[in-house]
Amino acid sequence: MQDSSCELKQNKRKHWIDLLRGFCMVAILLDHTEIYYTGDNIIGYNYYVANVLVAFFFLSGYLFYKDTPFLLQHKLKAIAQYLLLPYVVFTTFIAIPKAFAHGFDISETLLSVITGQASWFIAALIVAEFVFSTVLWACKGKTWGLLILSLIGSVACYFLSTRYSNIYWQIENACMALPILCFGYFYHKWENVFHRFHNLSSSFFLFILLVIIKVYEHTQGISLLIEPIQVNNWCIFIFDTFICTLFLVSLAKQLGNVTWLEWTGQRSIVYYFFSGGIPLIVSSLLQRIGMGYSGQYYRVVIAFLLVYAFTSIIAWAIYRYLGIIVRKNN
Repeated sequence: MQDSSCELKQNKRKHWIDLLRGFCMVAILLDHTEIYYTGDNIIGYNYYVANVLVAFFFLSGYLFYKDTPFLLQHKLKAIAQYLLLPYVVFTTFIAIPKAFAHGFDISETLLSVITGQASWFIAALIVAEFVFSTVLWACKGKTWGLLILSLIGSVACYFLSTRYSNIYWQIENACMALPILCFGYFYHKWENVFHRFHNLSSSFFLFILLVIIKVYEHTQGISLLIEPIQVNNWCIFIFDTFICTLFLVSLAKQLGNVTWLEWTGQRSIVYYFFSGGIPLIVSSLLQRIGMGYSGQYYRVVIAFLLVYAFTSIIAWAIYRYLGIIVRKNN
C-alpha cells in the first residue's frame, strides 16, 4: 500500500519493501476474489488476511524513520498529496457509477467519501499517519512519547470498537494502526539488531511458531477480524501479528528480485482501490458464461488470475496517463 513517505528514491529503493507490498496486495486480491466469486473465504480469513493488512501498516511506520530531523509540514503535505488526494479521486470515481448502477442515492454515496467510509483502510491510514506525525514531531522522536501513543491507541481501539460502529474516518481502525506504525518505526530505528536474525534458521523457527499459533486459533475459535474489529483474544492477536510480520519481513529480505511482485508493490494503492470492483465484475462475468464456482478451487485460481491481469492493466494505465494523482510507492 502506498504511504506518504518519500524515503525510497528511485536510486536507492529497498526491493524487499516493494516485494512485501506486492505479496500483501496479491493476498488481498485473492481474498476479495474468493469472497465475490464464491460468496465466502475458501482459505480462512484468520490464516492470512489480517496479517497482510498489519504488514501494510508496519511498512508505513517503517518508512517514517529517518536519520534526518522530522519535518512535520513536509510530512502533512505528503499525506495530503499521496494519500488523501488519491482517496478522494478514486473513491469518487468508483462510487458514482456504482450508485447509478445500483440505484443508490448520490448524496449518500458522496457522504461516504467525505466521512472516510468509502475505503476503510486508506481512511484509517490517513488518520493514523496524521496523528503519528504530530506526536513524532511533538516528542522529537523520543521512545517514551511513541510508547505512550501506542498505549493510548490500543486502549482507544478497544474502547471504540466495543461500543461504537461505523465511526467516521475509521477512527477505531486508525487507533489500531498506531501501535503497528510504532512497531515499524522502532524496527527501522533498531534494524541492525533485527537484521541479525534474518537468516534461514530464524525464518524457519518463526514459520513453525506461526503454524502453531494458527492451529491454536483454529481449534479455539479465535477471531482476528479487523474490519469491522471483532478480535476476541487480543493477546493472541498481538502475538500472531508480531510473529507473522517478522516472518514476512525476514522472508522478503532473503528473497532475490521478483520483478512482477515488486512492480505490483510499487503500484499497490491503485490495486487496492480496484480490489473490490474488479473481482466483482470478473465474478459476475464468469457466472454469466457458466463459469461460476462449483466447488473446484481451480476455478477460483482462474478468476484470481483474471482479476490480477485486469487490475494490472488498470494500474499501468493510471500510472502511465494519470501520474499527477499517483506515484510509485515510496
